[in-house]
Amino acid sequence: MHNQILASLREEFPDASAWRPGYMPLASLLAAGAGHLPELAAKAQQTDPGRTGCAYADDALLPLLRSHGRFIDQEAVDLDHVDGLAR
Repeated sequence: MHNQILASLREEFPDASAWRPGYMPLASLLAAGAGHLPELAAKAQQTDPGRTGCAYADDALLPLLRSHGRFIDQEAVDLDHVDGLAR
């Protein structure tokens, strides 16, 4: 989950927000114990953005990441099974 990117995007585009249909499956996987330590995917240098200004990211995603101390790569989600994604 790339909340640092979201925080940066919101500086230019204040209405940008985390895409719930895409992040919900990632959050579910993380909550179920999936994922990896930051050191295993060269993510150890990614810092916690604190707050992004996006309620979903700040109140749901970031606390989940902090509590588990793990990352989920976006490739873990099969886009053919994301609700609301027209293909």
